[in-house]
Amino acid sequence: MFRYYQPTRIHFGAGALNQLGEICQRYGNRCFMVTTADEPLQPLYKRVKDLLQKVNIQVIHFDEVMPNPNAEMVERGFEVLKKEPCDFVLAVGGGSSIDTAKAIAFAHGADHIDWDHIFSAYGSPFDICPSYSKDHLPIISVPTTSGTGSQVTQASVITRGKEKITFYHTDNFSKECILDPELMLTLPKRMSAATGFDAFTHAFEAYINPRASHYSKMDSLEAMRLVVNNLPKVLEDPTNLHFREAMSLADTLAGRALANSGADAPHPLSEIIGGIAHMTHGEALAVVFGPFIRQNAVKKETLFKEIAAEIFHSDDLFKSFTSFMETIHLNKKLVDFGITAEQFAEIKASPILDHLPFGSREELEAILTDAYE
Repeated sequence: MFRYYQPTRIHFGAGALNQLGEICQRYGNRCFMVTTADEPLQPLYKRVKDLLQKVNIQVIHFDEVMPNPNAEMVERGFEVLKKEPCDFVLAVGGGSSIDTAKAIAFAHGADHIDWDHIFSAYGSPFDICPSYSKDHLPIISVPTTSGTGSQVTQASVITRGKEKITFYHTDNFSKECILDPELMLTLPKRMSAATGFDAFTHAFEAYINPRASHYSKMDSLEAMRLVVNNLPKVLEDPTNLHFREAMSLADTLAGRALANSGADAPHPLSEIIGGIAHMTHGEALAVVFGPFIRQNAVKKETLFKEIAAEIFHSDDLFKSFTSFMETIHLNKKLVDFGITAEQFAEIKASPILDHLPFGSREELEAILTDAYE
């Protein structure tokens, strides 16, 4: 027996952004737009506003999103929305913008954001819980990266202090998302590699999770194939639309798999690293993933053999995976990203390691030690 749920309406293809006005009209005439302030994306933000203004939708633009969005920044957006009531929230950008938009929309209508309650009551991706607010707003997502899958998941990752914490609810699913591969054509190579690898990990971890089903495994396998076959080509030819389309497909398939199966140890380990060292999510995943495969070679032997055969046409997953990481320039250790011994000690001392369901503290520490140098 299994469950599979994916309520997001997906609009896919080059030029799909041109449908934005028609799509948004279904949700009202005041839009709360959530983005970063990144200069290279300003022309896109103007294009989005122009498309909405053509159909008489007023835009309130909150552009304070930062990588690894924190609770204080979300609260600022929440207060702006209180003063400027809107009918829906539009996220334009990468995973940080979409996660921020989810959190703001999720809490809309409440007096304040009670993070303690949110992180404790909404800690499972699969529990069916009451809404935090009956006045939560619908979300429309326009991703500009191919990797986080956040446009088709129920998760929002928010940093509080030095901890990156994920909360889950079906209210966090985007009502609609626009996947326009043309928006990824200018994504720098380093971010293309990091976000593309993030998609691979979503698919891989969802495949080996005990909750995996026939449906989610189909999503996972196709997503991994697309990443392995196309991400190296993206890094060689970043403006090739065909390769970008393949990565956008992989991103969404992997997100669907993750939403329905869940992750494994690499994701929470990468979030511990990211909360302390402020590495990008994909790069933090890259340093722990090889060690995770090596440390679990016996425990997950059957599943690892399936992936090795299906994705790499090999009988040695670790060797094939390492070769793939070389082609995308992510076969690295924590020290390669400037992580100090003091930071690493803080990472290993994280109390979260005592509560993860993916292994003992000793097993998880062994992965981190292998990932360091």
